[in-house]
Amino acid sequence: MLRIGIMCHSSFGGSARIATELAMGLAKRGHIVHLFARTLPFGYWDASSGVNLHIITSHNENNLHPAELHVDWQDKEFEAYLSEVMKIAASLDILHFQYAVPFAYVADEVKRRLGKASPLLVGTLHGTDVSIHGRDPIRGPQLIRALQNADVLTTVSISHSNLSTEILRLATPPQVIPNFVDLEKFHPKDVGAFRLSVQRRPRIAHVSNFRAVKQPEVMANVFSKIREKIDSELWLIGDGPEMDKVKNFFQQNDMDGDVSYWDIQHEVAGLLAQTDILLVTSQMESFCLAALEAMACGVPVVASRVGGLPEVVLDGKTGLLFDLDQPDQAVQSVLDLLSDSERYNQMSESAFQHARNFDRLKGVQAYEELYLRHISSEAKIAA
Repeated sequence: MLRIGIMCHSSFGGSARIATELAMGLAKRGHIVHLFARTLPFGYWDASSGVNLHIITSHNENNLHPAELHVDWQDKEFEAYLSEVMKIAASLDILHFQYAVPFAYVADEVKRRLGKASPLLVGTLHGTDVSIHGRDPIRGPQLIRALQNADVLTTVSISHSNLSTEILRLATPPQVIPNFVDLEKFHPKDVGAFRLSVQRRPRIAHVSNFRAVKQPEVMANVFSKIREKIDSELWLIGDGPEMDKVKNFFQQNDMDGDVSYWDIQHEVAGLLAQTDILLVTSQMESFCLAALEAMACGVPVVASRVGGLPEVVLDGKTGLLFDLDQPDQAVQSVLDLLSDSERYNQMSESAFQHARNFDRLKGVQAYEELYLRHISSEAKIAA
């Protein structure tokens, strides 16, 4: 049994969702797990999860949108968070940060204060912590210094491991542990039946936190061109800073009747299973958890060929990839899929089968094995 602390953001995003799923998975396997979050993750928490939840503040002092990633912490926020971690840090075997900013700085300070009594510091790099903050002329060097004191670094795709090594000038590439999906939650509406519905108009889904990096305006434009060619509807699952621009676009183009706004959902599986294609237009993705969850539901993905997406979406088999600077390729890919039911059905089943390689249990076990392996190595060095 390990004593594990996990630090994560509270917002609606991949790193926080993986952190909470990992915490619950580890607790289910008998470990003592503490999850540290500035506010309540996603606005709710399952008290029966077996995880010891540490919340720093009960309210959103910064009036942030729940989907917005809060990385510019004030000194008092950082100190309050660090103080909560320090209460039990010396009793932990592992302190794991999911997303580097600002948690790599917290971990660095824990190690500075505790010295040899510090837990093993594990960090997982998720995306913009590297591609944006790692390139920042001020924050980048600070982040590099903090990460040098981590004992183990992981990330979610080969692509992001390479990018992290280059940008952060890492001596050793981060180990790749892919994101994972709970296959008990995410599965086709009718298991074993992979077919394009003919009883309703096709449903195209977009799931995101509607930040600029997701390029939601490009997504809206792509759907408008699809709608010109075929009677279809768009399901928008999530919310975020760019949503108003998307709504304005559809209002100005008299398309409100073709778009359903589902807002932030704590459970998206049931909605995804009722759609036909997931559309991803991101400028950058280290992995894209939404794509994996869609495939687990038997939903093919049409996505931009960036970052780790080609490692998740197998082009021509579980979905179709398009070049970032040619969004018309996305339009044509969706139209081609929706007009060829046999190809669609084959791709739907392949997506479902491929997603099984990313089962949550495999992901949790991979982290567990990493913890044990490095703790054993540290013990041998100490001896």
